[in-house]
Amino acid sequence: PTEVSEKVLKAFKETFKDAKDVVWFEEGDKSYRASFMKDEIKIRVRYDEEGNLLSTIRYYGEQTLPFHIQMKLKKKFADKGVFGVTEMSSDEMVEYHITLQDEKRWYTVKSDANGNFEVTEKFKKA
Repeated sequence: PTEVSEKVLKAFKETFKDAKDVVWFEEGDKSYRASFMKDEIKIRVRYDEEGNLLSTIRYYGEQTLPFHIQMKLKKKFADKGVFGVTEMSSDEMVEYHITLQDEKRWYTVKSDANGNFEVTEKFKKA
């Protein structure tokens, strides 16, 4: 088990009161990472040793995306279904990596907070 500093634990408990199944890891750069569930969403967070939140990654379905991004996604990729979303955020940015699928292919689409899309990967289904 990782020994987590009191500052980090205090900051985590204040921010994520209802976290379940919390597992801590110590990173090589003197930061700590916690993986846990909150409101049926898988979340990973990173803190520095002073308890400052550095970044978050959340994994969820289409319904949790901001509404304006959902609408733009449905319009631009009307023939594809959403398989899952990875939301990455820090002080500098928020990005959504959205996995789409149709009958023949998988697609990864990157979106910024405004709903500007870029297809970053395409794979044929086996």
